[in-house]
Amino acid sequence: MKKILIFSLLLLSTTISAIACDITLKVEKEKSVYSVGDEIVVKITIVLIHRDCPINIKNTQLTPVNLKILQGTDWKEVSKGTWERKLKLKVLETNQKEATLTVLRTCEREGGKAILKFKLK
Repeated sequence: MKKILIFSLLLLSTTISAIACDITLKVEKEKSVYSVGDEIVVKITIVLIHRDCPINIKNTQLTPVNLKILQGTDWKEVSKGTWERKLKLKVLETNQKEATLTVLRTCEREGGKAILKFKLK
């Protein structure tokens, strides 16, 4: 029984350490459906699980689809290993029914990825 518990804890710690970045995207004043020209403010929060990450926070890739980045704040370290940034987005004219913002960090430790989807009229 003791061996099973130790093995389970070892497996759990290995699984947890494989995740390199926890990325959270939060919309200020969220709507259920967005129209062309709507402006959206998104707060990006990245928690670096591996504190010694060799990838600079500025190398985080932002990919908008059917959206334009109008402006953004600089990355700010709000606590040890936790970074935040706000983006102002504008919905572009499209015949598609969805817009997305993808935030990606790529590194040898699996990095992190988050996708925020917006329903369009």
